[in-house]
Amino acid sequence: MTAAEIIKTRDNLKSARNPLVSHWEELAELYMPFRTMSPSGIPDLNSAEEIFDTTARRAALILANGLASLVTPREELWFEYQPPRALRNDDGAVRFYRQASENARELLEASNFYEEIQECYIESPVFGTTALFIGDMDNDGLYFLNQPIQTYYIAEDHRHRVNCIYRDLTLTADQAAGDFGEQNLPEEIRKKVGTPEGMTETFEFIHAVYPRKKRDPKNNTATNRAFASIVVCEKSKEIVVESGYEELPYAVHRYRRHGRCVWGFGPGAVAKGDPRQVNFLNQMIDAATEKAVFPPVIAPAGMEGEIGLGAMEITYIDTTDPNASNILREWAASGRIDYAQARLEDKRSQINQAFHVDLFQMFANRQASSSSPLTATEASFVNNEKLSQFSPVFGRLVSEMLDPILNRIFGMMVRNQLLPTPPPSVMSILEGGQRQGIAMPSVLYKNRILLAMQARQNGSLMEYMNLAGPMLQLYPEAADVLNFVQIVRDSSRNTGLPENWINPKEKVKEIQEARAAAQQQAQQMAQAEAAANVANKIGNTPPDARKQLGLG
Repeated sequence: MTAAEIIKTRDNLKSARNPLVSHWEELAELYMPFRTMSPSGIPDLNSAEEIFDTTARRAALILANGLASLVTPREELWFEYQPPRALRNDDGAVRFYRQASENARELLEASNFYEEIQECYIESPVFGTTALFIGDMDNDGLYFLNQPIQTYYIAEDHRHRVNCIYRDLTLTADQAAGDFGEQNLPEEIRKKVGTPEGMTETFEFIHAVYPRKKRDPKNNTATNRAFASIVVCEKSKEIVVESGYEELPYAVHRYRRHGRCVWGFGPGAVAKGDPRQVNFLNQMIDAATEKAVFPPVIAPAGMEGEIGLGAMEITYIDTTDPNASNILREWAASGRIDYAQARLEDKRSQINQAFHVDLFQMFANRQASSSSPLTATEASFVNNEKLSQFSPVFGRLVSEMLDPILNRIFGMMVRNQLLPTPPPSVMSILEGGQRQGIAMPSVLYKNRILLAMQARQNGSLMEYMNLAGPMLQLYPEAADVLNFVQIVRDSSRNTGLPENWINPKEKVKEIQEARAAAQQQAQQMAQAEAAANVANKIGNTPPDARKQLGLG
């Protein structure tokens, strides 16, 4: 694409996005005042002073912190690469992908991943859409950058997956030189690099990433990769850099989608009216409380300026006046604050339910009240309904955010030779039997949210055992219907036991065969001992008795 075509495409995507901009500005004002969309990039600090109730902001932060601590916890092993299904029983393949998991976790730990995905977790439920840039690996390792909602535009493929993203970049000359190379910049910008203006004066660029339709299979250069990457200077309307990526370098997550709109909608949109009502009610309660504490007073006009309303102040009256007891009194000070408080709590509850606050506080409260962590089985019993409501959200988070991130990291580790020597079984087989490339893994997630969802199977098992227990006592053979070996294996995994605590099927088979052999040997020894006892008894029987018994 030419620079003019990229600018035109960006403008078309921008026009399609424009109806949502005012909606996002309202959400930013309600849920995160410091993220209001100021063109200067400076947060609108004054807008925070107009907020009289922080319920909406706290709900958004609780959901964001809950996702960070329960879905991608920095201190836990929350994911693991798995071999393709056909290789799950190949021990060499299992070891290779487990080692790849360790390498990926080390790279993530050394990067800014956890800081930037936290920003995504904050924006996703409020604006409904969030995007994370996953840069190519360099000498400093992995690099991630959350994209503010007002800076990018997206499009989908035929399967409604985001495969194209354009973003507006506002950079100083020094920043542009660091990102794109000083030699690639237009003359007007290049001459300001290294000068005082180069640190402050900004310029507009467009970064376009989209699938490359025509590729030369023999060309392995950056300009022939699966996704084109083109940077255009908007003022000079010329291409600054043309490159490419093997994977889409953006993970774009939509909290939930509606209709054919490519943008997502989250709890912020669902509960959009509630924060305004909560803010109004809280403001009114504050005013009513102030009026109750400092009630208005009715007094004769002749006492103007003589009435003390502060603490320890004295107002003197003429005691000879027969109406002295009535000349000062409260005026219109009554009000039903309790009605407003009840309504306020109802609105706060609606906001908290929209942001799944009760779900994440359940995890947090359980951990705070006990030295032992919340088990998946407990989560299943205590919060089965809440998890069911959250399950679709988690599914989109995995498919649109976490899977693309981890798949791109795996691809970069392969290209940068950061993996151990792969066994032949994991090499992709092309037509003609030629091995080329490492088979992409699947990802197994081990965070507490997923374990709690999986533990519902354990809850079903416990319910069934409570029901079937009396029947099994009367008819033990009914237990033959159940595959107890598989039940124990699956339930132990559902509760989060480490994989090395669970014996492989081959090991279980060895144990069972050894047990059967030992039982058979014990049975043979018992039979031999019984035969010896019989022979001994026969030997001690008198001859006449043996003859009568036909024993010779």
